Amino acid sequence: MWVVGAALTTLFYFLGLHFKWYSADVDRGLLQGLDMARGNVLLNHWYSGSDSYWTIDSLFFALGVLFIGAKVALLHLESALVWASVIMAGIAIATTDLRRWSTSVAAASVVVILGLPCSLLAGFLVPSTLHVATALYVLLAFLGLRRGRFGWGWFFAVAMFTAGTLGDPLIVAYGLIPAFIVGILDSVRARRWRQGFSTWSAPFAGLAIAWVLRVVADQLGTYRITGTTSVVPHHLILPNLRLLFENTISLFGLGNSLTTSHIPWELELFRSFGLLAVVAGVVVSMACLVLGLMSGTPRLEVQGMRARSEASFRLSDLLVLGFFGDAVTYVFLSVDKAGLRYLSAGAIFASILAAMLLGQVANAITTRRARRVVVGLGLVIAGVCASSVGVVLSQPTLVSPYAQLGNFLSSHHLYRGVGDYWSSAPTTVLSDEMVKVRQVVVSSSGGIEPYQWISKSSWYSGRFQFLVYDATLSTGQNIRQASKFPFAPVAHTYVDHQFHIVVWKKPETMLILNNLPRATKYPHN
Repeated sequence: MWVVGAALTTLFYFLGLHFKWYSADVDRGLLQGLDMARGNVLLNHWYSGSDSYWTIDSLFFALGVLFIGAKVALLHLESALVWASVIMAGIAIATTDLRRWSTSVAAASVVVILGLPCSLLAGFLVPSTLHVATALYVLLAFLGLRRGRFGWGWFFAVAMFTAGTLGDPLIVAYGLIPAFIVGILDSVRARRWRQGFSTWSAPFAGLAIAWVLRVVADQLGTYRITGTTSVVPHHLILPNLRLLFENTISLFGLGNSLTTSHIPWELELFRSFGLLAVVAGVVVSMACLVLGLMSGTPRLEVQGMRARSEASFRLSDLLVLGFFGDAVTYVFLSVDKAGLRYLSAGAIFASILAAMLLGQVANAITTRRARRVVVGLGLVIAGVCASSVGVVLSQPTLVSPYAQLGNFLSSHHLYRGVGDYWSSAPTTVLSDEMVKVRQVVVSSSGGIEPYQWISKSSWYSGRFQFLVYDATLSTGQNIRQASKFPFAPVAHTYVDHQFHIVVWKKPETMLILNNLPRATKYPHN
């Protein structure tokens, strides 16, 4: 298993170089991890959203900094390790109760569906801080709850729920509510409330401990929540509901993904086998849950799967409810194409359900000829999926424009400045903090002020040499159109690709940049 995990991590590391991994939302995890590794474990003086990732991705980055140092490679390594860990946890779930060759079928199915995904799904699994690590915590918690009783597994599940709640509130939909419902259903089926007590009490224990830890952290000094993701307007809920199935299909290589992946469609069509398995896995799991609830007899007798234990059925119930919980988050939170990231956790859960079903089907196949046919078909599908990933790996790796911007700024001896949100963190991270750019927004007075979102208050002390903004983005255009732009007398202006750099005659403080009367007109060099 360790060899498989290492091989997957290596594959995902190099695959990640071909996807966009350098956005401000992704780089924030490394900046927070750096600060935690330097002693600010509670992220004191930070401003963050409710999805702080404090105890999730940022913690992983902090550990990475302690082991290998503050390197840009951590952006790839952390996400590769998380992705590989998701697959290993998925294999542990999918192979529950299976024996011999059916174990291999289930494990291989997880690897093929989640380890060799289409480009669209890979694009959401590659970056950090996109809820993939949250899904990992959920899978680990589900494994801890699979026996339906108190013990070390229960304590481990509570720990995962606690850490996940402190870092990402979406774990409520992915894991806490599903665990609560499954526990209640266990009690209803057995007609004894104690039957499901261990399962439904785990999310409550996790929430309670997370609340206590948050109160203690507030007293000691920790990050301040300055905003949260808003629920979409009512008029977008029905359109999101209509797009749910279509976008889910796209994550498995079909639908719109066929025309946008730049992979030969002849190869991508083979992903229909994986999609069929995913649909079947979700449908069968939901049917098992409903049948078990409606019947008055033990689940094994009703569902005719005597080779499965209650642990396997419980994992199936947890995953399918987690899948629907993820679908709800998409419907109520997605406002644009970037909202597809809210479906990545559901794609993970559904893929594991598919592998569980394929393992159970393989367990029922006893003849050698039938097994050879299954192995042959599986090898063809795996080979085609690997070929699709190979096409991506054969393409040139992406070069971050922010790395080039950092080199440009340092070559002009510009080491401390401010900028729009999307340009600031990536430039800082990809220059190894040689150039520090702090994010700002337009203030009500027409000047610029600190942007208190995934930033730290101490960043804004002292003086700043320059302003940089991306002229192609609305955040940069808003700064350019501010009434007091360029905020202080200008010495030079530069243009580096889409970035505009305003260098002031002398370094200025944030107080001056916010309140100085209308400054000299922007000079066109």
